[in-house]
Amino acid sequence: MSHNALNYTKCAVIVHGKSEFTLVKYIYTNLHLPVKIIAKDKGRGSIQINGLSEYLRKKQFRTLKEFANEYSVEYDRKTKILKNFKLFIIMDTDDCDELTKSKYMTGELFEGHPLQEYIVPLYNVSNLEDVMLKAGIMVKRIPAAQKGSYYTKIFPINTEPLSINTVNEVRTFAEKIKDIKETNMLMFVEYCFQQMLGETLWEKTGEK
Repeated sequence: MSHNALNYTKCAVIVHGKSEFTLVKYIYTNLHLPVKIIAKDKGRGSIQINGLSEYLRKKQFRTLKEFANEYSVEYDRKTKILKNFKLFIIMDTDDCDELTKSKYMTGELFEGHPLQEYIVPLYNVSNLEDVMLKAGIMVKRIPAAQKGSYYTKIFPINTEPLSINTVNEVRTFAEKIKDIKETNMLMFVEYCFQQMLGETLWEKTGEK
């Protein structure tokens, strides 16, 4: 399968569940970037750290070529590498033991996997809700049954054209999480901005 070079996927994200699915969609629709979200049933099912190794044994993850074909990633047939690509994984850390948590956060969990050098493990300690509360994005804990609709309200999908306002939506989110030691999701936002010509994360357009 061949893909137009301009349409190659530069970034894919494996998400823990519906809240992370909604957050990632909020970011890439505001920035108008071609990001692939990998989830169980669009986030309605959960992927946990304990199950990641098994999940990454699925057919589409077994070789770089299969992965490139499945997710429209540029694959160099001569060098057998993926080009201009990262695979982010966003996980909570409260559903595994400390050793597994450590191996996930350091990347040791992915040693020997074909995608190892492309994987960027992102974490929320102990979970996304804890981080959102600490960042002031959420003001109170939400019952599990209401989380889907609540996250859709605070992270709405953008249907407007790319503009200063849509880009600044994501800058505002980044500003709120940048000093939160319990998460490293800023790495994903930084990578997204690196894919945007003429934009830098910390300089709002129109400001000096």
